Amino acid sequence: MRIQRILLTAASILAVTAGCAQQPADDAAQPAPPVPTTTQSRHLATGPAAVPGDSERETLIRHAERAYPTTSYAGLTTDGAAFVVHRVPLPQVDQIDAALRSQHPALHIAFADARHARTVLNQVTERIKKDIPYWRANGVAVAAVVPRADGSGVTVLVRQVPADLAAAMRERYEFPNLELKEGEIIPA
Repeated sequence: MRIQRILLTAASILAVTAGCAQQPADDAAQPAPPVPTTTQSRHLATGPAAVPGDSERETLIRHAERAYPTTSYAGLTTDGAAFVVHRVPLPQVDQIDAALRSQHPALHIAFADARHARTVLNQVTERIKKDIPYWRANGVAVAAVVPRADGSGVTVLVRQVPADLAAAMRERYEFPNLELKEGEIIPA
């Protein structure tokens, strides 16, 4: 079982690494296409409902990803002893919340409204990652781009934040919920 868990972890790392590979922008001088609205969706990658050896948290995440429509689920955070499921409120979300809570009676689960579904945040994140060469050509070193698990937006880590960068990024991606943080990634 431990070997199976190690193989799953290695496969996840390879998938993330492949997804983070820099791809040149089609035309760095052209603005990126608009961000899809939350009414558009693509399916989240779903695996089995439970994997032997998963923690309660991992199982809860897997169940939440499968239970909520792709236009709703944003992510999972913790608040003390409680797990907080962030989802965009849609019709019948209360029934989904109740079903998820009944599947995990041993866990303290809270629910919070999110601004954006994970699919929208992932699309914005990928567009910014593809534009890293564009930003580099304009003197901005983007170190990381990450969707926030609470569904509130996307965080962009840059080496230095020029005064007009936030406005330029919000305009380019037509997405108001970008948070820019100054810093860099230092290898361990």
